[in-house]
Amino acid sequence: MQNRGMAPTFLMVPTLPADPILPGATWRPLALSDAGALESAVEAARVADGGQEVRTLDDLVRELTDPRAPVATNTLGLALHDGSLAGWAILHERFHARFARRVFLDGDTHPAVRGRGIGTQLLRWAIARGEETLAGQPADLPRFLEAFRDVTSTGAIELHLAHGFTAVRHYMDMRRDLAVALPAEPAVAGVRIVPYEAAHAEAVRLAHNDAFADHWSSEPVRSEDWDRDFVGDPHFRADLSLVALAAGEVAGYSVNYCSEADWAAGDVRDAWVGQLGVRRAWRGRGLATALLVRGMAAFRAGGMDTASLGVDTENPTGAVGIYERVGFVVNRRFVRLRRAVPD
Repeated sequence: MQNRGMAPTFLMVPTLPADPILPGATWRPLALSDAGALESAVEAARVADGGQEVRTLDDLVRELTDPRAPVATNTLGLALHDGSLAGWAILHERFHARFARRVFLDGDTHPAVRGRGIGTQLLRWAIARGEETLAGQPADLPRFLEAFRDVTSTGAIELHLAHGFTAVRHYMDMRRDLAVALPAEPAVAGVRIVPYEAAHAEAVRLAHNDAFADHWSSEPVRSEDWDRDFVGDPHFRADLSLVALAAGEVAGYSVNYCSEADWAAGDVRDAWVGQLGVRRAWRGRGLATALLVRGMAAFRAGGMDTASLGVDTENPTGAVGIYERVGFVVNRRFVRLRRAVPD
């Protein structure tokens, strides 16, 4: 392998596992027509594992049409004779980077057929495919396979560790009951907090890249990815999102989301603080707290019961302390697993 070789122009189709494990089952790439079967399998796994995030049919159609996870080469399903899925894997490429090129592994086994080695087959295939696609990238940056797992998924974590992954970072989901009185919103001199508008999109993206430049393993977000994954997410709520302006520039922002499918599954109307950032020049003035309090007030006015957010436990800006001071408590914990791809 050449250290700085580039990917060939032809499409590389990865080798499928040889053993179908289940009678009549077939290993094959997923297709858009599998969206319904994938939704059923993902939901069965969520219920079995006590997950809180419901992935709707629309969510999975978006995933199966994501250009960074081409279905022909970066997906694998174990399809049964009735069209249902016993297991699946999807690999998302993140090659436009400053610090490392990555492939993120996602997948699971239907709870009805766990314990038969399907997860092992899926992970081995995903590793081989991920290493293959990363090998076609320049070696000027480190190259990693990565996965996120709920810490309660001990079997999945142990499987990754047995295949050369290590735990490199931990994250928390935190939640606050909006029925409890909100703290006073601090005034920040020289700053106006206004509702998000579409015209703010590019300035907020640039502010996000600036705000997260000193966060561990954070990569700048390209405009096309921001438009698709952030403000283009079907659960994005512009009416609940905020922009902090100082002399016409974005000093901070809160980009927020709601999923009615999650409400139905969890019997609670929850709003997510998806991306909250303050540019370095404006830190230490209470702006993050002001954005949080203003956002929670908007959530409550909109009929929400709780507010949630996710945070790196080692966040360098002191975010965990800010969230705790306004009433957020830990709800779930996750681990980030990594396997290096050598030159």
